[in-house]
Amino acid sequence: MGVRALLFALGFEGLSPTALVSSIIGGGIFVMGLVIAGTLSDYKDAERAPTDLAAGLYSILRETQSMDRVWGKPNMTKMRAQLVEVVDGLRRDIDAGNTRDCQTAIEGLSDSFIELEESDVPANYVVRLRQEQAGLRKAALRIYHIQREEFLPSAYAMIVSFVIMILLLLMFTTIEGPAETLVTVAFLSFFFVYLLRLLNVINKPFKVGRDRNDDDVSLFLLYEFGVHARLADADTTSEQVVEIAEHLERIEDNEEVAAEGDEVAAGRGNEEETELVDLEEVVDAAVTSAQSDPESDGKRER
Repeated sequence: MGVRALLFALGFEGLSPTALVSSIIGGGIFVMGLVIAGTLSDYKDAERAPTDLAAGLYSILRETQSMDRVWGKPNMTKMRAQLVEVVDGLRRDIDAGNTRDCQTAIEGLSDSFIELEESDVPANYVVRLRQEQAGLRKAALRIYHIQREEFLPSAYAMIVSFVIMILLLLMFTTIEGPAETLVTVAFLSFFFVYLLRLLNVINKPFKVGRDRNDDDVSLFLLYEFGVHARLADADTTSEQVVEIAEHLERIEDNEEVAAEGDEVAAGRGNEEETELVDLEEVVDAAVTSAQSDPESDGKRER
């Protein structure tokens, strides 16, 4: 608007609007709509991936707990640690962008499955666990693929070119009068620039730590599973588990949580040197805080 107002002040009236100008703007909106519609399907797929991952982790945990009660296998301490490592590894992979710690943790579950195969556990039970492991592998690979690949980079480059050309065209077009022109430039500029930024958000649906915002896919169910796995032998209610998971998200977002009367700060120093907090330490701090006074914490949350 400032540039267009300056051109008016310099006496440049610009071109008169024609049907061709309207067609160019309409064509830009149409192309952007097609690309966003295609990208939204990837975003919906990304929203399902953490749910599938959490469901598989819960299934493996519950199945192995039942086997441990009947046959005394596998080593549940090792199994729980490995399952929590799947969640923690995914956080590190999303943060780094080029690591595969989650996939390594999923493959590490095979050691416990081999232990079951060498015991008295029926083979069909182990087969079910192997199928859940394959589901975990599929969900993790889907997250890696969505996070790495952009939807039609050539189409995105074309959209950027369209937006630049349309904005330049608006700079040199006069619609009725100065007031109408400035209002039109403001609206269309906001519309096109906002859609460009929206495409950037949808292309990278997973973020953790300080970089995460409300548009990113939440890993809350995975945090909740981590609490379940860590506190399997503890006397905690489902409400406490949810509350502890909320503590995890707040610490992940670089907020502060009170623990034993002290402030447990999740500050990470310089943004260029940001490191993810350790999931084990975060769970311990959140458990202490949530169990110290759950009723008052619940009121404060409401």
